Amino acid sequence: MGHEYALDWLDQMVNELDPQRSEPENLDDYQSMVIVNKAAKEEKRLIQSFKQFVFKKEKTRQIRNSVNHHLSAAVSLMKIADKNLKQIPARANNFRVALESVFSCLHKVSAFIANRYRNFVDQNISLDMVCVDPRAHDLRKLGNRDVMKHNSELSEIVIRAFSDIFFDHRGGEITMRKYDYWVSVSNAVTYADSPLEITEPFDRLELIMIERNYNSPLFVKYLTSKFLDKINDSVDPTSVVENLTFLQKTFNQIPVMKDMIFSCQFDDLSLTVNAWFIQEIDFQSKRSRTAFSEPVEQLQRAGKKYDRKTSDKILCNLTVDQLSLFFKAADLSNIISSRSLSAIFQSVAPYLSTPHRAEISHSSLRVKSYSVEERDKSLLIEMMIRLTEQIKDL
Repeated sequence: MGHEYALDWLDQMVNELDPQRSEPENLDDYQSMVIVNKAAKEEKRLIQSFKQFVFKKEKTRQIRNSVNHHLSAAVSLMKIADKNLKQIPARANNFRVALESVFSCLHKVSAFIANRYRNFVDQNISLDMVCVDPRAHDLRKLGNRDVMKHNSELSEIVIRAFSDIFFDHRGGEITMRKYDYWVSVSNAVTYADSPLEITEPFDRLELIMIERNYNSPLFVKYLTSKFLDKINDSVDPTSVVENLTFLQKTFNQIPVMKDMIFSCQFDDLSLTVNAWFIQEIDFQSKRSRTAFSEPVEQLQRAGKKYDRKTSDKILCNLTVDQLSLFFKAADLSNIISSRSLSAIFQSVAPYLSTPHRAEISHSSLRVKSYSVEERDKSLLIEMMIRLTEQIKDL
């Protein structure tokens, strides 16, 4: 195709068949049929040319530029033709038939380009006038999938967003970026019923949308509400911060697909959610410090009560991190056992204290067990060596 503008005749026809600049009623049957026949031949010629032109280009950049140049031009011409069709007088039937044939030619050629050279199409070119059929990836038909039924609240949010774009036309222009995005979501939902590794505390549908950078404000609100529900179960102010930190760490460990985003109008999901975590952790930390900052006189008056409260506890010369590591190792090696590691923590936490913490919550032990520091491992191993030597001396 070289530098030739392949849509020259179609461009000319769209401009000539303008009811505001011509007399639509004056186009006779013969003239109308000439245009209709020419449009049919143009359609075949252009599709054949676009089938072969890729072999005439030396570089990928040239192919991409040519594809987007012609697709963008075709979309612009279709918008003009569509506007003109709405302005044709009812009596000018020949004029209408002629312009409809030109529009149809543009429609089929642009659809061919978009589908044949999909990987070369600019992600942000409007495809509103192009024949993009979302029915093969219709999320509305996947509502009976286990991954969708398991989380009806998020399923409703996702399906509504899909429908707004492709069926209700309330989600802005359809672009290749949006089309590819929802094809990816649809495929993930379709095959999610097969075994899939779950990252607690997120379910499969949540993982699918987080991986695909679903940065919709509705999804952000959904996630932050879920996180708040998680920490509202915590009575201990200290464990609230620990649980938030655990949730943030788990969220950040979910891999995000490269160049995938729901909307370019909003920040990445990770950026928005982490900003929320930072603010919430800061707020809860200040709240925790306020809750524990009692006057010195109150502490002194409560001294005897404190002694009585902790007198039945076992004082461990270990940190909470080291205690968590100790019980986790003991559980994994079957030295002790229970229905779960969390159950072990729930059983022992009320009876333990450290030199720095009179109260140890089971949730703090659980959170600490998810991330093990090398320094704590080394110190605990040294203590185990001392314990081994002590056992030998018995």
